[in-house]
Amino acid sequence: MSLQTIVQNASLDPKIKAQLLDRLEQDGDSPETRAAIKDALQEYIDAGFQKLGVELDPNDPKVQAVAQQLNAALDDAENDLNEKLENLNIDAAVAQAKANRALDGIQADAAKAALAA
Repeated sequence: MSLQTIVQNASLDPKIKAQLLDRLEQDGDSPETRAAIKDALQEYIDAGFQKLGVELDPNDPKVQAVAQQLNAALDDAENDLNEKLENLNIDAAVAQAKANRALDGIQADAAKAALAA
């Protein structure tokens, strides 16, 4: 699950959701963006518990399990993004190599034409 999907599916205030999605689009999946998203989600969760009159115990195994799930989803999103970026870098390098080969051929043909003239 991507980080963008997590934010889009979260039951956050639409303004906050839009801000987080904009930040994700502009800054990418940076540690700062990830922390901002995690904080917003945690604030939403904490507010829901407060409304219910439930005090959240961070040492509760259930809370820790949810936090681990969130962290795992964020890690998966980061790994997915890094893999896509790596693939794009490889594709760009291949395209650059092909362009360089074509340019070398054109330059060789131009040199041959100049020698023949």
